[in-house]
Amino acid sequence: MMTAYQSTSEIERMSLLDDDALMAEIGNGSQFAGHVFIERHLSYVLHLCRKKLGREAEAEEAAQDVFASVWKNASHWQAGQAKVTTWLYRVASNRCIDILRRRKPDVALDDAGDPADDTVDVEMAQQMADQNRLIRKALGQLSQDQQQAIELVYYREMAQREAAEMMNMSLPALESVLRRARQKLHNELAGYRVQLQMV
Repeated sequence: MMTAYQSTSEIERMSLLDDDALMAEIGNGSQFAGHVFIERHLSYVLHLCRKKLGREAEAEEAAQDVFASVWKNASHWQAGQAKVTTWLYRVASNRCIDILRRRKPDVALDDAGDPADDTVDVEMAQQMADQNRLIRKALGQLSQDQQQAIELVYYREMAQREAAEMMNMSLPALESVLRRARQKLHNELAGYRVQLQMV
């Protein structure tokens, strides 16, 4: 059984892999690779599904199905046959079309778009994946307290007072940890400002 430190180290190692390598790891049953893959692409997949479906519950359902497909098909993935983000876009679009058809037999499907032709969305997926990779790499340079504080407050959207209680520290102490974490992230990401502004 892995310790919390070993788990964090494994996730950090996976976060440095490209999408093809992550798919290979997922195909071998790595839950850590699956965690990193979802973290890297969830915002894009949800954005796409919300845009096509217009309903939050259905968008979340579609996104869950997309990542279930990733887990199911990762062992068959062949690196170089296509970009992972292009395949993700097609899977998400097709799932959205299925959901639109389920609403009404005569529902118009024009808004769902053609998965093969929407290169703008595919490029956005790649940019967002690159952005997430840079951010996760920078997060890996933080102390454990700083990583946990950022995770709770910014990723889980937990109130600072609640996060402080969970971390067994005072609110001023948490604010200090967050301030140092933000400064370190700013310094780590300073050289990537252009890439981060593309998304």
